[in-house]
Amino acid sequence: MNVLRKNGVSSEFLEAVDGEEGIKMLSNNYQEIGLILLDWQMPKMDGIAFMKGVLQVPEVSSIPIIMITASSSPENKKFAHEVNPKLAGYIVKPFRPDTLLETVRPLIES
Repeated sequence: MNVLRKNGVSSEFLEAVDGEEGIKMLSNNYQEIGLILLDWQMPKMDGIAFMKGVLQVPEVSSIPIIMITASSSPENKKFAHEVNPKLAGYIVKPFRPDTLLETVRPLIES
C-alpha cells in the first residue's frame, strides 16, 4: 500500500491479515471496494481459495483481482487464470513499484 500512497494513489485501503479476515472485510464493505490485491500465500485461507469464494458471490464477483505472489512459475500463473479468467493482473514478488502502478492505475482511474 505504501508504494501506491507514495505515488499519488489516494484511495482508501483495507488490509486483512489473512484470507478469512479478507472475506469478512469484503462481505462488510463490498459496495465500497473497487479492487482486490490478493496474496496467494496467506494464513487460514490462501489466495486461490479466497478468489474461488469471491467468484461464487454475484455481488462481488465483478471486483477486479490482482494476484500478488512469490511464485513465478508458468504453471501457477496459468492456474490462477484458470480459476479466474478475468484476473486483472499477476504480479510476482519482489516487484518494482512501477509494475504495481501500471497494473493498478487503469483499474482505479476508470
